[in-house]
Amino acid sequence: MITRCAAALSLFFAFIGLSNIQAQVQQTFEYDGVERTYYLDLPADLGAGAPLVFVLHGYTSSAWVIRNYSDWSTIAANEGVAVCYPQGTLDNNGISHWNANLGSSATNDHGFLVALAQHLQATYSLSPDCTYSCGMSNGGYMSYSLACHHPDVFRAVGSVTGAMSEYDFNNCNPDEVVPVIHLHGTADLIVGYTSGVDFGPWGNEGVLNIIDLWTGMMGTTEQDETDLPNLELFDLSSVEFFRFYGAPGGQEFHHYRVSGGGHDWFGAWGNQDIESTELLWDFFQSHCAGEFTAVDEAPKPEAELVQWTGDGFRVLDGCHVRAFDLQGRLVWNWPSASAGLVLPRAQLIGSPLIQAIAPDCAVQVVRVQ
Repeated sequence: MITRCAAALSLFFAFIGLSNIQAQVQQTFEYDGVERTYYLDLPADLGAGAPLVFVLHGYTSSAWVIRNYSDWSTIAANEGVAVCYPQGTLDNNGISHWNANLGSSATNDHGFLVALAQHLQATYSLSPDCTYSCGMSNGGYMSYSLACHHPDVFRAVGSVTGAMSEYDFNNCNPDEVVPVIHLHGTADLIVGYTSGVDFGPWGNEGVLNIIDLWTGMMGTTEQDETDLPNLELFDLSSVEFFRFYGAPGGQEFHHYRVSGGGHDWFGAWGNQDIESTELLWDFFQSHCAGEFTAVDEAPKPEAELVQWTGDGFRVLDGCHVRAFDLQGRLVWNWPSASAGLVLPRAQLIGSPLIQAIAPDCAVQVVRVQ
Protein backbone atom coordinates (compact mmCIF):
# COMPACT_ATOMS: atom_id res chain seq x y z
CA MET A 1 0.00 0.00 0.00
CA ILE A 2 1.27 3.48 -0.87
CA THR A 3 1.97 5.46 2.28
CA ARG A 4 1.31 9.19 2.63
CA CYS A 5 5.07 9.76 2.67
CA ALA A 6 5.59 7.75 -0.50
CA ALA A 7 2.70 9.50 -2.20
CA ALA A 8 4.13 12.91 -1.28
CA LEU A 9 7.53 11.95 -2.61
CA SER A 10 5.95 10.66 -5.80
CA LEU A 11 4.17 13.97 -6.35
CA PHE A 12 7.38 15.85 -5.58
CA PHE A 13 9.44 13.96 -8.14
CA ALA A 14 6.62 14.09 -10.67
CA PHE A 15 6.58 17.88 -10.29
CA ILE A 16 10.35 18.04 -10.87
CA GLY A 17 10.09 15.83 -13.94
CA LEU A 18 7.21 17.79 -15.44
CA SER A 19 9.23 20.99 -15.36
CA ASN A 20 10.77 19.61 -18.56
CA ILE A 21 7.33 19.64 -20.24
CA GLN A 22 6.12 22.71 -22.11
CA ALA A 23 3.11 24.44 -20.56
CA GLN A 24 -0.17 22.85 -21.61
CA VAL A 25 -2.41 24.83 -23.93
CA GLN A 26 -5.23 23.26 -25.88
CA GLN A 27 -4.18 23.20 -29.51
CA THR A 28 -6.28 23.05 -32.65
CA PHE A 29 -6.04 21.10 -35.89
CA GLU A 30 -8.51 21.44 -38.74
CA TYR A 31 -9.58 18.25 -40.44
CA ASP A 32 -12.44 17.70 -42.88
CA GLY A 33 -13.67 21.25 -42.29
CA VAL A 34 -13.90 20.75 -38.53
CA GLU A 35 -11.61 22.37 -35.95
CA ARG A 36 -10.44 19.56 -33.67
CA THR A 37 -8.48 19.99 -30.44
CA TYR A 38 -5.73 18.16 -28.60
CA TYR A 39 -3.13 18.51 -25.85
CA LEU A 40 0.53 17.72 -26.43
CA ASP A 41 3.21 16.85 -23.88
CA LEU A 42 6.41 17.90 -25.60
CA PRO A 43 9.70 17.76 -23.63
CA ALA A 44 11.72 20.92 -24.15
CA ASP A 45 14.82 18.87 -25.04
CA LEU A 46 13.00 16.49 -27.40
CA GLY A 47 15.41 15.10 -29.97
CA ALA A 48 14.80 14.41 -33.64
CA GLY A 49 13.33 10.98 -34.28
CA ALA A 50 11.63 10.75 -30.88
CA PRO A 51 8.62 8.43 -30.43
CA LEU A 52 5.05 9.72 -30.58
CA VAL A 53 2.25 8.18 -28.49
CA PHE A 54 -1.45 8.96 -28.88
CA VAL A 55 -3.53 8.50 -25.70
CA LEU A 56 -7.27 8.31 -26.42
CA HIS A 57 -9.91 8.98 -23.78
CA GLY A 58 -12.94 6.82 -23.06
CA TYR A 59 -16.60 7.27 -23.93
CA THR A 60 -18.08 10.39 -22.23
CA SER A 61 -14.58 11.47 -21.15
CA SER A 62 -12.06 13.99 -22.47
CA ALA A 63 -8.45 14.54 -23.45
CA TRP A 64 -7.85 16.65 -20.34
CA VAL A 65 -9.21 13.99 -18.01
CA ILE A 66 -7.11 11.12 -19.36
CA ARG A 67 -4.02 13.29 -19.34
CA ASN A 68 -4.56 13.95 -15.64
CA TYR A 69 -5.15 10.39 -14.45
CA SER A 70 -2.89 8.40 -16.79
CA ASP A 71 0.37 10.17 -15.82
CA TRP A 72 1.71 9.90 -19.37
CA SER A 73 3.17 13.38 -18.77
CA THR A 74 5.78 11.85 -16.47
CA ILE A 75 6.76 9.35 -19.19
CA ALA A 76 7.07 12.23 -21.67
CA ALA A 77 9.31 14.21 -19.34
CA ASN A 78 11.54 11.33 -18.27
CA GLU A 79 11.76 9.29 -21.46
CA GLY A 80 11.93 11.96 -24.15
CA VAL A 81 8.72 11.04 -25.94
CA ALA A 82 5.96 13.23 -27.38
CA VAL A 83 2.51 12.33 -26.02
CA CYS A 84 -0.65 13.56 -27.74
CA TYR A 85 -4.13 13.57 -26.19
CA PRO A 86 -6.69 14.21 -28.96
CA GLN A 87 -10.27 15.14 -28.16
CA GLY A 88 -13.15 13.10 -29.57
CA THR A 89 -16.34 14.63 -30.95
CA LEU A 90 -19.98 14.29 -29.90
CA ASP A 91 -21.87 11.28 -31.22
CA ASN A 92 -25.54 11.24 -32.26
CA ASN A 93 -26.50 11.24 -28.59
CA GLY A 94 -24.35 14.25 -27.75
CA ILE A 95 -21.71 12.17 -25.94
CA SER A 96 -17.95 12.49 -26.39
CA HIS A 97 -16.71 9.46 -28.34
CA TRP A 98 -14.36 7.89 -30.87
CA ASN A 99 -16.02 6.51 -34.00
CA ALA A 100 -14.28 3.14 -34.15
CA ASN A 101 -16.65 2.02 -36.93
CA LEU A 102 -19.47 2.17 -34.39
CA GLY A 103 -22.01 3.88 -36.64
CA SER A 104 -22.87 6.33 -33.88
CA SER A 105 -21.81 9.41 -35.84
CA ALA A 106 -20.51 10.54 -39.21
CA THR A 107 -17.17 11.62 -37.76
CA ASN A 108 -14.10 10.34 -39.62
CA ASP A 109 -11.83 9.78 -36.63
CA HIS A 110 -9.54 7.48 -38.60
CA GLY A 111 -8.72 10.25 -41.04
CA PHE A 112 -8.36 12.83 -38.28
CA LEU A 113 -5.96 10.76 -36.16
CA VAL A 114 -3.83 9.75 -39.15
CA ALA A 115 -3.62 13.36 -40.37
CA LEU A 116 -2.79 14.66 -36.87
CA ALA A 117 -0.07 12.03 -36.41
CA GLN A 118 1.51 12.93 -39.74
CA HIS A 119 1.27 16.63 -38.90
CA LEU A 120 3.04 16.15 -35.57
CA GLN A 121 5.69 13.91 -37.15
CA ALA A 122 6.49 16.57 -39.73
CA THR A 123 6.29 19.54 -37.33
CA TYR A 124 8.48 18.08 -34.56
CA SER A 125 10.61 15.57 -36.53
CA LEU A 126 9.06 12.62 -34.71
CA SER A 127 9.63 9.02 -35.76
CA PRO A 128 7.08 7.48 -38.18
CA ASP A 129 8.44 4.07 -37.18
CA CYS A 130 7.77 4.71 -33.48
CA THR A 131 4.27 6.18 -33.55
CA TYR A 132 1.72 4.40 -31.37
CA SER A 133 -1.86 4.62 -30.10
CA CYS A 134 -3.43 3.46 -26.85
CA GLY A 135 -6.56 4.27 -24.96
CA MET A 136 -9.09 3.62 -22.23
CA SER A 137 -12.33 1.79 -23.08
CA ASN A 138 -13.67 3.49 -26.26
CA GLY A 139 -10.11 4.78 -26.75
CA GLY A 140 -8.97 1.16 -26.76
CA TYR A 141 -11.63 0.36 -29.38
CA MET A 142 -10.28 3.19 -31.52
CA SER A 143 -6.69 2.03 -31.12
CA TYR A 144 -7.66 -1.45 -32.32
CA SER A 145 -9.47 0.14 -35.25
CA LEU A 146 -6.34 2.10 -36.19
CA ALA A 147 -4.33 -1.13 -36.05
CA CYS A 148 -6.79 -2.77 -38.43
CA HIS A 149 -6.98 0.06 -40.95
CA HIS A 150 -3.82 2.18 -40.56
CA PRO A 151 -0.93 -0.05 -39.43
CA ASP A 152 1.37 1.97 -41.68
CA VAL A 153 0.93 4.96 -39.35
CA PHE A 154 0.36 3.42 -35.92
CA ARG A 155 3.09 0.81 -35.49
CA ALA A 156 1.76 -0.83 -32.31
CA VAL A 157 -1.35 -0.30 -30.21
CA GLY A 158 -2.58 -0.78 -26.67
CA SER A 159 -5.99 -1.13 -25.05
CA VAL A 160 -6.95 -0.72 -21.40
CA THR A 161 -10.47 -2.15 -20.83
CA GLY A 162 -11.36 -1.71 -24.50
CA ALA A 163 -12.36 -4.25 -27.15
CA MET A 164 -13.22 -4.29 -30.87
CA SER A 165 -16.34 -3.08 -32.64
CA GLU A 166 -18.42 -5.66 -34.48
CA TYR A 167 -17.36 -4.21 -37.83
CA ASP A 168 -13.65 -4.18 -37.00
CA PHE A 169 -13.67 -7.70 -35.59
CA ASN A 170 -15.32 -9.08 -38.72
CA ASN A 171 -13.38 -6.98 -41.22
CA CYS A 172 -9.90 -6.59 -39.76
CA ASN A 173 -7.50 -7.70 -42.50
CA PRO A 174 -4.51 -5.34 -42.37
CA ASP A 175 -1.70 -5.38 -44.92
CA GLU A 176 0.67 -5.45 -41.95
CA VAL A 177 -0.09 -6.83 -38.49
CA VAL A 178 1.27 -4.70 -35.65
CA PRO A 179 2.10 -5.73 -32.04
CA VAL A 180 -0.68 -5.38 -29.46
CA ILE A 181 -0.87 -5.02 -25.67
CA HIS A 182 -4.22 -5.45 -23.92
CA LEU A 183 -5.04 -4.94 -20.20
CA HIS A 184 -8.47 -6.03 -18.96
CA GLY A 185 -10.28 -6.90 -15.75
CA THR A 186 -12.38 -10.05 -15.46
CA ALA A 187 -14.99 -8.18 -13.38
CA ASP A 188 -15.39 -5.33 -15.89
CA LEU A 189 -19.12 -4.48 -15.96
CA ILE A 190 -18.82 -1.98 -18.84
CA VAL A 191 -16.78 -3.89 -21.42
CA GLY A 192 -17.15 -7.49 -20.29
CA TYR A 193 -14.09 -9.74 -20.32
CA THR A 194 -15.97 -12.53 -22.08
CA SER A 195 -18.57 -10.57 -24.07
CA GLY A 196 -17.44 -7.01 -24.72
CA VAL A 197 -20.23 -4.43 -24.52
CA ASP A 198 -22.61 -6.98 -26.06
CA PHE A 199 -24.67 -4.26 -27.71
CA GLY A 200 -25.14 -3.73 -31.45
CA PRO A 201 -22.14 -2.26 -33.28
CA TRP A 202 -20.03 -2.23 -30.09
CA GLY A 203 -19.74 -5.99 -30.54
CA ASN A 204 -19.90 -9.00 -28.25
CA GLU A 205 -16.42 -10.42 -28.69
CA GLY A 206 -14.53 -11.07 -25.47
CA VAL A 207 -10.84 -10.69 -24.80
CA LEU A 208 -10.00 -14.32 -25.64
CA ASN A 209 -11.70 -13.98 -29.03
CA ILE A 210 -9.69 -10.83 -29.72
CA ILE A 211 -6.47 -12.58 -28.70
CA ASP A 212 -7.27 -15.48 -31.04
CA LEU A 213 -7.93 -13.07 -33.91
CA TRP A 214 -4.67 -11.14 -33.51
CA THR A 215 -2.38 -14.03 -32.65
CA GLY A 216 -3.82 -15.87 -35.63
CA MET A 217 -3.01 -12.95 -37.93
CA MET A 218 0.46 -12.66 -36.36
CA GLY A 219 1.12 -16.38 -36.57
CA THR A 220 2.45 -16.69 -33.02
CA THR A 221 3.71 -20.13 -32.05
CA GLU A 222 4.69 -19.74 -28.39
CA GLN A 223 2.83 -18.75 -25.23
CA ASP A 224 4.07 -18.00 -21.70
CA GLU A 225 1.93 -17.39 -18.63
CA THR A 226 3.21 -15.70 -15.46
CA ASP A 227 1.43 -14.93 -12.20
CA LEU A 228 2.60 -11.46 -11.17
CA PRO A 229 3.22 -10.67 -7.49
CA ASN A 230 0.05 -9.71 -5.61
CA LEU A 231 1.57 -6.59 -4.08
CA GLU A 232 -1.63 -5.02 -2.78
CA LEU A 233 -4.17 -7.32 -1.11
CA PHE A 234 -6.67 -4.54 -0.42
CA ASP A 235 -7.61 -4.16 -4.10
CA LEU A 236 -9.09 -7.69 -4.13
CA SER A 237 -7.51 -8.53 -7.48
CA SER A 238 -4.43 -10.16 -8.95
CA VAL A 239 -2.72 -10.16 -12.33
CA GLU A 240 -1.65 -12.85 -14.78
CA PHE A 241 0.58 -11.97 -17.72
CA PHE A 242 0.22 -13.82 -21.02
CA ARG A 243 2.86 -13.41 -23.70
CA PHE A 244 2.18 -14.67 -27.22
CA TYR A 245 5.26 -14.67 -29.44
CA GLY A 246 7.21 -16.65 -32.03
CA ALA A 247 5.53 -14.99 -35.03
CA PRO A 248 7.50 -15.07 -38.31
CA GLY A 249 7.41 -11.27 -38.41
CA GLY A 250 8.34 -10.89 -34.75
CA GLN A 251 5.04 -9.40 -33.58
CA GLU A 252 3.92 -10.13 -30.04
CA PHE A 253 0.60 -9.93 -28.21
CA HIS A 254 0.86 -9.13 -24.48
CA HIS A 255 -2.18 -9.57 -22.28
CA TYR A 256 -2.48 -8.59 -18.61
CA ARG A 257 -5.56 -10.29 -17.16
CA VAL A 258 -6.62 -8.61 -13.93
CA SER A 259 -8.63 -11.24 -12.07
CA GLY A 260 -11.26 -9.38 -10.08
CA GLY A 261 -10.40 -6.11 -11.81
CA GLY A 262 -13.04 -3.66 -13.03
CA HIS A 263 -13.31 -0.97 -15.69
CA ASP A 264 -10.16 0.75 -14.49
CA TRP A 265 -6.92 2.37 -15.61
CA PHE A 266 -4.95 0.00 -13.40
CA GLY A 267 -2.46 1.76 -11.17
CA ALA A 268 -4.49 4.98 -11.17
CA TRP A 269 -7.47 3.24 -9.54
CA GLY A 270 -8.61 -0.34 -9.11
CA ASN A 271 -5.78 -2.88 -9.18
CA GLN A 272 -2.50 -1.52 -7.78
CA ASP A 273 -0.20 -4.43 -8.70
CA ILE A 274 0.53 -2.98 -12.13
CA GLU A 275 0.79 0.48 -13.68
CA SER A 276 -1.06 0.62 -17.00
CA THR A 277 0.93 3.55 -18.36
CA GLU A 278 4.30 2.01 -17.53
CA LEU A 279 3.36 -1.29 -19.15
CA LEU A 280 2.12 0.44 -22.30
CA TRP A 281 5.28 2.51 -22.59
CA ASP A 282 7.56 -0.48 -21.93
CA PHE A 283 5.78 -2.34 -24.73
CA PHE A 284 6.02 0.55 -27.20
CA GLN A 285 9.62 1.26 -26.22
CA SER A 286 10.55 -2.38 -26.84
CA HIS A 287 9.04 -2.19 -30.32
CA CYS A 288 10.84 1.07 -31.05
CA ALA A 289 14.15 -0.49 -29.95
CA GLY A 290 13.61 -3.41 -32.32
CA GLU A 291 13.38 -6.00 -29.55
CA PHE A 292 10.47 -7.79 -31.25
CA THR A 293 12.69 -9.74 -33.63
CA ALA A 294 11.71 -12.37 -36.17
CA VAL A 295 11.99 -16.07 -35.30
CA ASP A 296 14.89 -16.63 -37.66
CA GLU A 297 16.77 -13.85 -35.86
CA ALA A 298 16.26 -15.30 -32.38
CA PRO A 299 19.29 -15.84 -30.13
CA LYS A 300 21.18 -19.10 -30.34
CA PRO A 301 20.81 -21.82 -27.67
CA GLU A 302 22.00 -21.23 -24.14
CA ALA A 303 25.70 -20.82 -23.37
CA GLU A 304 27.57 -20.35 -20.06
CA LEU A 305 28.49 -16.70 -20.01
CA VAL A 306 27.92 -15.75 -16.35
CA GLN A 307 28.24 -17.69 -13.11
CA TRP A 308 26.65 -17.16 -9.68
CA THR A 309 29.30 -16.78 -6.97
CA GLY A 310 27.07 -16.18 -3.95
CA ASP A 311 27.99 -12.49 -3.85
CA GLY A 312 26.83 -11.76 -7.38
CA PHE A 313 27.40 -12.84 -10.98
CA ARG A 314 30.88 -13.26 -12.44
CA VAL A 315 31.18 -12.71 -16.17
CA LEU A 316 32.99 -15.68 -17.70
CA ASP A 317 33.19 -14.36 -21.24
CA GLY A 318 32.66 -10.94 -22.77
CA CYS A 319 28.94 -10.41 -23.33
CA HIS A 320 25.93 -8.11 -23.04
CA VAL A 321 24.20 -8.57 -19.65
CA ARG A 322 20.69 -7.36 -18.84
CA ALA A 323 18.59 -7.66 -15.67
CA PHE A 324 14.77 -7.69 -15.65
CA ASP A 325 12.20 -7.27 -12.91
CA LEU A 326 9.16 -9.50 -12.33
CA GLN A 327 7.12 -7.61 -14.92
CA GLY A 328 9.77 -8.16 -17.59
CA ARG A 329 11.04 -4.57 -17.49
CA LEU A 330 14.69 -3.84 -18.12
CA VAL A 331 16.19 -2.43 -14.91
CA TRP A 332 19.96 -2.87 -15.41
CA ASN A 333 21.98 -2.96 -18.62
CA TRP A 334 25.68 -3.74 -19.14
CA PRO A 335 26.26 -3.67 -22.94
CA SER A 336 29.96 -4.57 -22.77
CA ALA A 337 30.56 -6.71 -19.68
CA SER A 338 34.11 -8.05 -19.84
CA ALA A 339 35.35 -11.40 -18.53
CA GLY A 340 36.12 -11.27 -14.79
CA LEU A 341 33.65 -8.49 -14.03
CA VAL A 342 31.50 -9.21 -10.96
CA LEU A 343 27.97 -7.83 -10.86
CA PRO A 344 27.31 -7.41 -7.11
CA ARG A 345 24.30 -9.04 -5.51
CA ALA A 346 23.12 -5.78 -3.97
CA GLN A 347 22.81 -4.26 -7.41
CA LEU A 348 20.57 -7.11 -8.56
CA ILE A 349 17.95 -6.93 -5.79
CA GLY A 350 14.52 -6.89 -7.39
CA SER A 351 15.90 -8.31 -10.64
CA PRO A 352 15.11 -12.03 -10.63
CA LEU A 353 15.97 -12.63 -14.27
CA ILE A 354 19.44 -12.17 -15.78
CA GLN A 355 20.10 -12.48 -19.51
CA ALA A 356 23.59 -12.67 -21.03
CA ILE A 357 24.11 -12.46 -24.80
CA ALA A 358 27.46 -13.26 -26.45
CA PRO A 359 28.76 -11.49 -29.60
CA ASP A 360 27.79 -14.58 -31.64
CA CYS A 361 24.21 -14.30 -30.25
CA ALA A 362 24.56 -17.30 -27.90
CA VAL A 363 22.39 -16.60 -24.87
CA GLN A 364 22.17 -17.59 -21.22
CA VAL A 365 19.20 -16.86 -18.97
CA VAL A 366 19.58 -17.24 -15.20
CA ARG A 367 16.80 -16.91 -12.64
CA VAL A 368 17.99 -15.39 -9.36
CA GLN A 369 16.52 -17.23 -6.35
